[in-house]
Amino acid sequence: MFERLRKVSLPALSAYILFYSYHYARVLGVVCFRIDKRRADESMVVRKQHQLKWLSLSLRLICSTAVCCFCAPTVSEIEDPYEYFMQCLRLMASFLCAICIVVVQMGYEHDLLRMINNFMRLFRRIRRLWCQKKFGFGGKREFCLLLMKSLCLIYELYCELRQLGDSPHWLALVTMICEIFLEISSLMFLHIGFLGYLTVAALYSEANSFVRVELRRQLRSLERPGGGPVTRRHLRIVECRLDECISIYDEIERVGHSFHRLFELPLLIILISKIFGTTVLSYEVIIRAELYPDKAGMWGLVVKSFADVILLTLAVHEAVSSSRLVRRLSLENCPLSDHKEWHMKWEMFLSRLNFFEFRVRPLGLFEVSNEVILLFLSGMITYFTYVVQAGIQANRL
Repeated sequence: MFERLRKVSLPALSAYILFYSYHYARVLGVVCFRIDKRRADESMVVRKQHQLKWLSLSLRLICSTAVCCFCAPTVSEIEDPYEYFMQCLRLMASFLCAICIVVVQMGYEHDLLRMINNFMRLFRRIRRLWCQKKFGFGGKREFCLLLMKSLCLIYELYCELRQLGDSPHWLALVTMICEIFLEISSLMFLHIGFLGYLTVAALYSEANSFVRVELRRQLRSLERPGGGPVTRRHLRIVECRLDECISIYDEIERVGHSFHRLFELPLLIILISKIFGTTVLSYEVIIRAELYPDKAGMWGLVVKSFADVILLTLAVHEAVSSSRLVRRLSLENCPLSDHKEWHMKWEMFLSRLNFFEFRVRPLGLFEVSNEVILLFLSGMITYFTYVVQAGIQANRL
């Protein structure tokens, strides 16, 4: 058994996780394209699927109308201010994200498909440099992050579907199904953002591996034992590889920023609502625990919400740190030829590495990094400490 586990490829498992996540998003109507193979070279491409898109838009419109007609009046009658705030925030975030999904599917469908095809083409270009077939996605870090995200998705779906057993009649059941559909679809923006930044990190990681291993080996081959000259043919081969690396890094940075610009606003909306909703929910669970008989399930929701925010931040940090890693490989110490053109090409490659750095600044307000994770964790720990002390003083803990 252990021998079989050792032979399991983590990138292959990551690819299977992505495959099932893709179909899960299609069921929710967030992803309205299909993945096909080209007949010419058997490469994977994404294509439009108009029937699924219009079916998704119609279903989203019906669910939004049902929630406005039957769920919103019920929320307006809630007397508890904390519960009222939570429900209003949840519905507002669901409606805003539903609008964002419609806008992306209607107005930016071509840009979205082109961006996904660019991601796939970049993976093929990098693996073509290695001259070997490779199946899978990323490495150990990407697999661990994808596995944790999959657990969050499963628990999220379990908590939503568990509410269906509390519906008293069929009208409430239909309204709850529509509400769950909108809420899960709105949370998909968090998961799409996580996957997009993780894809950028995986691309940088594969490109860095090629530069660290294969390109460095070819550069070392320019150094002759007796100090003899390097042939023009050998220089041309290494120069072509260097030009391809420059083009790949430039393309990764460009596609990564196009993804960031496309999903920046909806990600920020759902992220802010998620953080505020989690803080209010944690206050409710700590201070007024008697109102929630299933305390373990509520704490699971709190932990899952924190995990969604942290996983998204970790994916962004992985992409940013991977874009900076190539500058730490000390490639300037590799031996060079005496040809002037080669020196100019090499200096251009080293200088342009500074421009390939991938940065994520939501609306230009701040830069996502490790400091943001530490700030978020320290802020939440301080908040929990304050709420627990308030509960002790009020004799509720």
